[in-house]
Amino acid sequence: MSASVPHAALAIAAILVVLPGIGCADDTTSQESSLLIEFQRSGGIRGTDDRLTIDGDGTATLTHNGATSTITIDGSLMNRLRRAVGEIEFDKLVVEDSPRRGGDAYEYSITYGDHTVRARETTLPRPLRPLVELLDGILNRA
Repeated sequence: MSASVPHAALAIAAILVVLPGIGCADDTTSQESSLLIEFQRSGGIRGTDDRLTIDGDGTATLTHNGATSTITIDGSLMNRLRRAVGEIEFDKLVVEDSPRRGGDAYEYSITYGDHTVRARETTLPRPLRPLVELLDGILNRA
């Protein structure tokens, strides 16, 4: 029986060495295809209700007034989106709550990871503006 204990220990050690590498390629793929950001823009002159979800691989789903389509965002724009998101300290954002003014102003909802920020166009925190400009651009071109 004592001869089998070293073999069992050796087998367990071999499994522990191999396990950390299992699934690495899948993890990368899942990160690339996992949700990067959710964006909603509503209101404005036309009373729009636009939703945009962007996955890490550049696949985006756009819903504009009830019609849904899928688009692919090019690598350059994806890099700009990642940089814009990376510069935002979501935990430190302060959103002013002001009376609803200007019927032509948009209201935004941005979700990134565990953070969701809602703001009116007139009270949009400065750190969010570059990201919202990029996302608005995607919606306007689609």
